Amino acid sequence: MAAKEVQRENGEVEGASELLGMPLHIGSIDSFQLDRIEKARLRQGGFLQREGSDGALSVLVKVDINGIDQILSGSFRYFRTSHIRGTLSLIQKMLQQNTDAIALLSKRAFLPESLPLRILSPSQARHLELTAADMVAPNHVARRRIDGGEGRFYSWLPEIQHFIELGPITFSQKLTLQSILVVIVLGAILSGIAVYWLIHRFELNLQHLERASSRIASGHLHSRVKVSSPDAFGRLGYAFNRMADQIQRLMGVQKEMIRAVSHELRTPIARMRFGVQMLEDSATDQFLVKQVQDMDQDLQELDELVDEILTYARLEEGGPILEFKEANMLDLVDQVVQETKRRTDKVDIQWHSQTTQTEHIFSDIEYRYMHRAIQNLVGNACRYANEKVFVEFSFDNDICRIDVEDDGEGIPEKDWERVFSPFTRLDDSRTRASGGYGLGLSIVRRIIYWHGGTPLVGESRWGGAKMSLLWPKSHHGH
Repeated sequence: MAAKEVQRENGEVEGASELLGMPLHIGSIDSFQLDRIEKARLRQGGFLQREGSDGALSVLVKVDINGIDQILSGSFRYFRTSHIRGTLSLIQKMLQQNTDAIALLSKRAFLPESLPLRILSPSQARHLELTAADMVAPNHVARRRIDGGEGRFYSWLPEIQHFIELGPITFSQKLTLQSILVVIVLGAILSGIAVYWLIHRFELNLQHLERASSRIASGHLHSRVKVSSPDAFGRLGYAFNRMADQIQRLMGVQKEMIRAVSHELRTPIARMRFGVQMLEDSATDQFLVKQVQDMDQDLQELDELVDEILTYARLEEGGPILEFKEANMLDLVDQVVQETKRRTDKVDIQWHSQTTQTEHIFSDIEYRYMHRAIQNLVGNACRYANEKVFVEFSFDNDICRIDVEDDGEGIPEKDWERVFSPFTRLDDSRTRASGGYGLGLSIVRRIIYWHGGTPLVGESRWGGAKMSLLWPKSHHGH
């Protein structure tokens, strides 16, 4: 149809090119690289289509310009709405130049074979719900197949007072470079979302497992991992829960055994002490009195040993129930020092603190257990000191610290790591007077652990031992 318009304009292509919205060129047959078959096809009124390496489609058709055969060529990369508008404008122009327009259009006298076109009857237009006011040529309505591969275009031609249908026109489904890039970007985005979802789910499962492990480590043996899927994490969670069940069962058995042993030991010890005291009251022989007193002292030590074992077991059995409250550390240290002074006159016990600000001397502690820890350190220092024991409280960078120093023989550096192990006695030759069951420092270590802190061992300023406790001022569920 564009060829007929160019032919009517004696080779002028600007008008048709502007209407169609594509570049048009005209030249001799020999100016195009055509083989013999292609030339024959064009001379017989056919047309050629060529697809370039860049995806552009070129169309060649023969036109007769002043009796000379010429080739009209046009190329376009994408099918655009402007192409349909241009086609409709050309149809209108040709119809306006012919008196018997509808007959010419019905016979497709000036239309190419490749352009499907039909004139719609009024009933067909009503069936398609077409409205003339909205689609007077070159305006039109496009209706495409759902996959986008085929389309039909409808318009109202005032020249013939009918609707026409152009099509079906098949669109190329080949992906352009731009489309490929869009597909790649969308694929990358979707892949990223999928990977993020998997990693996020992986991280959430790890966090659940980590929280359960931390709670069990903090003594909450009832904690379990919620198993919601049969995948690898589900199997891991199931195995973790079975392990936690076994640990809780074993700890329960141990706890019951300790309670039973405690009851069974304390009862005969109490009966023996009662009998020894009665024997001591009735004995007149000094030698017998001395032996009875020694037996009473042995029973006293045995009772203390049972108490130490039970205390250590409670601290080790998976998290005692601690009630942390804010307490004045200076008052606590003074209380421990005064209590220890009343029990021994062997050494001089002094304490000091340069920390006096109110906001620094208070700390969240379980008072009963912290009292026991400091008491064990001071008592241990008195046991091995020659003349003096010095206690100091300090505060720095939200960390509370208590140092207990003595002027005794000290602890060899090679033994610093194991001094807090249960039943550790560095001097096997110690007499009963030097005392100790090897549990006092172990209890200290467990108490400070439940306070979120750590114990340290070093050398005092006088060459003896220096025991230190460090813990955070505020307790946040350590």
